[in-house]
Amino acid sequence: MLSIAIPSSSLINEKDEKIKTYKVGIIARAAAVFRVDEIIIYYDPILDESDFIAGILEYLETPQYLRKHIFPIKKSLQYAGLLPPLGIPSHRSKHLKVGETREGVVRHVAPDGTRWVDIGTDALAPLKCGREKGARVTVRICSKKPLRVEEAEPQEYWGYRIRKLELKELVRRKNLVVTSRKCGVPKPPEIKRNVTLVFGNPEEGVFEIAERLGIKMEAKCWNVVPQQGTRTVRLEEAIFAALSLVNFADYWGGLE
Repeated sequence: MLSIAIPSSSLINEKDEKIKTYKVGIIARAAAVFRVDEIIIYYDPILDESDFIAGILEYLETPQYLRKHIFPIKKSLQYAGLLPPLGIPSHRSKHLKVGETREGVVRHVAPDGTRWVDIGTDALAPLKCGREKGARVTVRICSKKPLRVEEAEPQEYWGYRIRKLELKELVRRKNLVVTSRKCGVPKPPEIKRNVTLVFGNPEEGVFEIAERLGIKMEAKCWNVVPQQGTRTVRLEEAIFAALSLVNFADYWGGLE
C-alpha cells in the first residue's frame, strides 16, 4: 500500500482561501496520478486545518454526479468546484455500459430492504445490500433495461482514502519514510512502493515537528530532489517528486 502523510499545518503560509484550495487540489492530483492508496493528515497543534484539507480531498475523490448528495454547502468548499477533476476510473460518465463498475450512493431504503442507489443516471438502481442511507457503494452494471446492479470490487485504481492520525500513532507504522533535503538520496533498490511517505510543512521538516512535539522519530529518510535549484521545495512539489521516484522504480520492477 502506498500512503502519503502531510501535517494539519500544511497550509501554514497561506491566507487566501482560493490558494489554499488550489494547493490541496495539487496534492489530490499528485495522489491520483501516482495511484496513492491513502492520504494521512497528521495533527500538528501549531495549526489544525485537517478538516479543511480532508474536506477538499474527499470532495475531489468523489465522482461529480455524487457530490451534491454527499457534501452539504459549506464555506470550506466554496472554491473546490473550480478545481479540475481528477479523472480517475471511478469518475464515470453518465453513459452506462453493461459490465462496467461505478460508484453510487444509497438514496433510499425500501421497507423490503432494497437499497435504491444513485449511480449518476436519471433512474435509481435497486440493490440488495446492507448499506445505510447516504453510504457510498461500488456496483457493477448487470443490465440497462431494466436497470440492475450488483455490489462489486473494482479491478483498477479507484481513488484514495483519507485518514487523520496523531503523529505518535503515525511513527509506529512500518515502512515509514521521511522526506528531507538533509537526508541521503535513495538508490533504486531501496525504493519501495509499500511505504508511507511523510512530509513536513513549509516552515518545518518532519523531524523538527516531531522534536517540537516531544516525539521520537525513527524512520528512513530520503532526499527526493537532489541538486535542487531553488532555496526551498514546496510541499506539493516534494510530493510529486517523491511519488514520481516510487512510480519510476515500480514500473521497472524493482519494488516489492
